[in-house]
Amino acid sequence: MTTEQSVLLKLIRQSQFDTVEDIAWDEIDLDALYEEASQQAVLGLIAPLIPEAYSNDTWRKAQLQQEASYIRYCFAQDELKKILDDAGVPFVILKGNAAAIYYKQPMRRAMGDIDFLVPLSHIELTKHLMISKKYIEDHSDNRHISFRKNGICFELHHRYSSVIDIEQHLIDGMKDIHIGIIDEHNFPMLPPLSNGLSLLEHMRKHLITGLGLRQVIDWMMYVKNNLNDSFWNNHFRIVAIEKELDALAMVATRMCQLYLGLDDSITWCKSADTDDCNEMLEMLLISGNFGCKNGKGNNIESVSTSIKRFGLFHWLQHSGESSWNAYQKHHWLKPFCWIYQSFRYMKKTILFGRNAKQIKSDFERSKRRYKLLNKLHIK
Repeated sequence: MTTEQSVLLKLIRQSQFDTVEDIAWDEIDLDALYEEASQQAVLGLIAPLIPEAYSNDTWRKAQLQQEASYIRYCFAQDELKKILDDAGVPFVILKGNAAAIYYKQPMRRAMGDIDFLVPLSHIELTKHLMISKKYIEDHSDNRHISFRKNGICFELHHRYSSVIDIEQHLIDGMKDIHIGIIDEHNFPMLPPLSNGLSLLEHMRKHLITGLGLRQVIDWMMYVKNNLNDSFWNNHFRIVAIEKELDALAMVATRMCQLYLGLDDSITWCKSADTDDCNEMLEMLLISGNFGCKNGKGNNIESVSTSIKRFGLFHWLQHSGESSWNAYQKHHWLKPFCWIYQSFRYMKKTILFGRNAKQIKSDFERSKRRYKLLNKLHIK
């Protein structure tokens, strides 16, 4: 762990739990800290904590941009809510503000797409409504339809689960919709059990190719606000075991206690292996948000791990479906996705710029990553 990464963890603890941290600011490379926070999508959390004597226009601009981006996100969400409410379409926000609501200062959480879930029976109506209101359809797959409007991406989900099927729990959760409120912006969200499952599944999904600190903080703040020993033992644990998400929940939560400031009074995670917690943290710091530090899963470590888990052909096919823009618009190209991906990696030459020692290190790290994913039942 670098000095700047260590400071980043301290600032995250301070941002969410008001901890008093000992930071030798004169010894910090602030440019490196900025880059690290940006790659982990937590710049908005720590920018306000940089002492005035060490701050500059770059840090102040980052803080203002985060606040402006969040306000823009909320008003876009409000517009969508009005359209669906007026048409009587039931829906819930996934991630986004349904995660930010647990933060000490929700405005400081970095926002991406606006993900929302509607019942399958309302998909065509919702699609028609959005098109009529000038939302531009972008692409679709077997879980969602993507739209864009005013530079914001909206993902209309009719299914959320991918490998781990938590769908019925989300459907059941929509029978008990809760209303979240952040700075006078209200929005429908899933009840605690279903919402927690969606955040845990999101973390599981991205742990394979590149999980960052933002997704872990989402989970941590959910745990702090909802998942005490009683709720875990009597409710959440039962579903987590059924869906093989219990090991991930325990290791991630214990890691948050060890490094990110989560209250140590939560005991249900205490049996998690400390070595696994350390390994997970290393994976987070190496990969960055959605694997951005590794070229979104295209580095030797990620590729090697994926091939071990899924087999060469299956991995090439799946990666091709995800990365080939032409396939997103013309699904008849599906049989050729693995060929596209093969040539794509030849062209990218993933070994470029890596010496023999670095390549050996990548493969060693891949072995450890593969072992951890197996222990966490990550498929």
